Amino acid sequence: MTVPTFAARKKAWSSPPVDDVGYVPSADLLAMDDQDFLYVIEEAVANRYEGWRNHRGAWTKYLTRWDTTAGQRILDYGCGIGLESLILAKKNQVILADISEGNLAVAERAIILNGHEHHGLHLISEHAPFIEPAPAELDIILCLGVLHHIPKPVPVVEAMGGWLKQGGELRLMLYSDEAWRIAVGKEPPVDPVEEDPGFEMFWKYWDPIGGYADWYDYYKLDRLFGEWFRVKSCKPLTEHGEYVAAVLVAR
Repeated sequence: MTVPTFAARKKAWSSPPVDDVGYVPSADLLAMDDQDFLYVIEEAVANRYEGWRNHRGAWTKYLTRWDTTAGQRILDYGCGIGLESLILAKKNQVILADISEGNLAVAERAIILNGHEHHGLHLISEHAPFIEPAPAELDIILCLGVLHHIPKPVPVVEAMGGWLKQGGELRLMLYSDEAWRIAVGKEPPVDPVEEDPGFEMFWKYWDPIGGYADWYDYYKLDRLFGEWFRVKSCKPLTEHGEYVAAVLVAR
């Protein structure tokens, strides 16, 4: 199956996911008055942190970790509407990056209307260095629900290794091997995933837009990215294990 172009994926993801609502065009979110906009953001935060995505507090414990994450320089790569950025901007220097200009504007508005500030807006590009100017000396990169939608993730993660301080963390939310089994009903394939007959069924099951999705587990993360990162943990995030929370440490 043909992998969608960067331009096609950019257009699709300009309707970012709003938790338990659906895919809402960023232009529609920006057209709301402040009161309605804030209501949507507040509901999305509640749905994420009080709902099934934060099963037994795993999302908070492994990804956002707002109780122990303070004074850090953080890049939210593929920020979408910026829920994590909004929370972490209270105590940290947060930089926003996304494939869509509209999504960046939504995330920035959410932060500002809640009385916080960010430390930069960056548009993600197709080719290295993927962000210009490339960030440096980061403590944490959040990449939540994003890496599994990138058809060629290795050069992106290699670049991320250069943005982080040694020992810095890349925190990932990813579709798992169990997500493939749930969607397709068989064992997940070895790369390249798009050549498997179940590929279209897989990405449409989890995200009906975007045109591409892959699965990850501990061993795949180590095989693909072990040159630049040590896989510190890869744990089920949701009750049925379709999402995993992975933490990779920069070498």
